Amino acid sequence: MRNRCPNVVPSMNTPIIGVFEGGGVKGLSLAGAAAATMDAGYQFCRVVGTSAGALVGGMVMSGYTSDELRIAICSTDWPSILDPFRITKVPGIGKHLSVFFKQGIYRGDKLEEWMDDLLRAKGVTTFDDLNGVLRIVVTDLTHTRGLVLPDALPDLGLDPTTFPVARAIRMSASVPFAFAPVEVPHPETGDVAVISDGAMAANFPIRVVDPEASLPAIGFRFIDDPGVHPHRQIDGPLSFAAAVITSGMAAREGLPSLRSPLVDLISVPSSRAGLDFNLTSSQARDLFDEGYEAAATRLAERPLQVGSTTSDG
Repeated sequence: MRNRCPNVVPSMNTPIIGVFEGGGVKGLSLAGAAAATMDAGYQFCRVVGTSAGALVGGMVMSGYTSDELRIAICSTDWPSILDPFRITKVPGIGKHLSVFFKQGIYRGDKLEEWMDDLLRAKGVTTFDDLNGVLRIVVTDLTHTRGLVLPDALPDLGLDPTTFPVARAIRMSASVPFAFAPVEVPHPETGDVAVISDGAMAANFPIRVVDPEASLPAIGFRFIDDPGVHPHRQIDGPLSFAAAVITSGMAAREGLPSLRSPLVDLISVPSSRAGLDFNLTSSQARDLFDEGYEAAATRLAERPLQVGSTTSDG
């Protein structure tokens, strides 16, 4: 089924635009928060997402219900969707060699296959199947720019109506040094664009929302205690590179933003390291439930303010 939004706001099915932040495996908590929001009577009519937020957005806009989101997240064998390059098995230096020669530890093929299976279960394969309700942020390393898909696909020589949604989600979730970037050859020029994690361009992509949008945009963000900055152990080139990337994104996203159409914000817990991908199904369930409980509690105490526009600073 598709997520269809009426022109008239129903009393218990309020249409909203969801804006989902990237966060690696912490994104499983976003799925829980989205499920709680739907259970509270809100309907996602459009979604903008980065990295894990793109994954959650793809599922939501493909028609996954709150119960189906939980089943999908909690029943997944998460280690099985990690596909390390063979070179990583070299004792001691395998991961370093993989990053040097392959630009990542994992291929990302299985992640895309898993996402494709989830979307196909709802009859979604390409962006054409979603009728323009999903926007995904990626980073074009070759041209040092952020891109919003499917809008920017023609710039890469690709047809937005036939491009796989799962491939776009994989691109956005290709965390540097963890997942290899996706190479996109231009069909006419042969030039290859290297596409990677959208978090480098806009981890919280509120600016992607049309400021003239008629529906309120609700942001889902990981909120850490501003006074707490955990010590990060840096003991080699990989940990240093990861620290540079994650610190840069965190510093940028922590700065005040320009005025935007954001009306309200749902804070999502972030108790797990975003790059700790090797988690069990039990841990995935805990993350989902953590996000669900936080959003459900927030919405029970204070419903979303959908009547006026404010800033997201």
